[in-house]
Amino acid sequence: MNILVIPSWYPNGQDMLMGVYHKEFCEALAKRKNIKVNMLFIERERLSNPLKYIFMKKSYVIKESGYQTFVKRMLNVERISFNWQMKRYAKALEKAFQKYLKNNPKPDVLHAEVTIPAGYAACLLGKKYNIPVVVTEHASYYKDFFQGKNKKYTEFVLKNAYFTAVSKYMLADLPSYVKRKKVIPNLVDTECFKLERKPIKGLRIAKVCAFRKGKRIEDLLSALRIIIDEYKIKDVHLTIVGDGYLKEFYQNKCHELNLDSYVDFVGRKSKLEIAQILNENNVFVITSTNETFCIPGIEALASGMPVVSTKCFGPEEYIDEESGKLVSVGNIKEIAEAIAYVYQNLDHYKVNNLRAIADRYSAKNVTDLAIKVYQELLEEK
Repeated sequence: MNILVIPSWYPNGQDMLMGVYHKEFCEALAKRKNIKVNMLFIERERLSNPLKYIFMKKSYVIKESGYQTFVKRMLNVERISFNWQMKRYAKALEKAFQKYLKNNPKPDVLHAEVTIPAGYAACLLGKKYNIPVVVTEHASYYKDFFQGKNKKYTEFVLKNAYFTAVSKYMLADLPSYVKRKKVIPNLVDTECFKLERKPIKGLRIAKVCAFRKGKRIEDLLSALRIIIDEYKIKDVHLTIVGDGYLKEFYQNKCHELNLDSYVDFVGRKSKLEIAQILNENNVFVITSTNETFCIPGIEALASGMPVVSTKCFGPEEYIDEESGKLVSVGNIKEIAEAIAYVYQNLDHYKVNNLRAIADRYSAKNVTDLAIKVYQELLEEK
């Protein structure tokens, strides 16, 4: 079976975490028997520096582990006209696809990641070249795709693709005419995080996220102040892994709360480094407004840590009383109370049980789901 993955995002710009799950998905597919996979990515360069774009290489190939990514660059004119940008994106994808076919066999299935723009352009391609299309939605702002300027493009996708999403709640509001739909969650390299856990002294909290709007790290910092002052837990430390444009804001907030000696901002880390960090902590915290899935939450469970999470959708599908605590978004006192409760009841959370939950999202289980969808489409064809 020959699969061509078409992502909307790919980790090759300033944000090397953006779309990294697409890359890991391709690597996992490439390891499966009788599956051949490659990736075709349209890289959208910002309009802010058109002169720089003129001298850029317009197409190139990245050799990855078990597959190749074929990249075509285009100038992003969305600020001028969204419809014009969508038309140009679809045209760029078809040109890149035609070039791809010169040296590669015609794919059996196109698998687009995110409805707009990749899903829409892939559906146009599939319709023209008679190739079935799967679209997997990852975006936390996916509801925006169903209204305004996006609506006509999304409706075209829903009528011409097998629509999947990384969490169940994302499928709940689909129109009744959408019959082909399923959850294909993000996959997690769970084995990487299964280090031997050793006794940890004190409350050691970990958080892994990009420093973007909606992650609400400030809520965790405020909750930490309550844990120290009101719950009288003095032997406590918070390790925050990540980076982003809100880094200075979060560091200032930490300083304002007089928490500098309790908190370490350690920057971006590799997967192996994160595994080691998680193994040195005993409570993981998610404070987001909205998460479609939240891979770090699964990584924490795989490491054997209970998770305190806000009710931010995605994590609600794997966090319960047996794996941690769910709290209201923005409720700092509730976050502090939940962290203290989990810490005081760590013996309740069995490492093997936590890892069993994480293994639902292992590379094998997730690629099994995807392959079943591909087979279903090919049988229909």
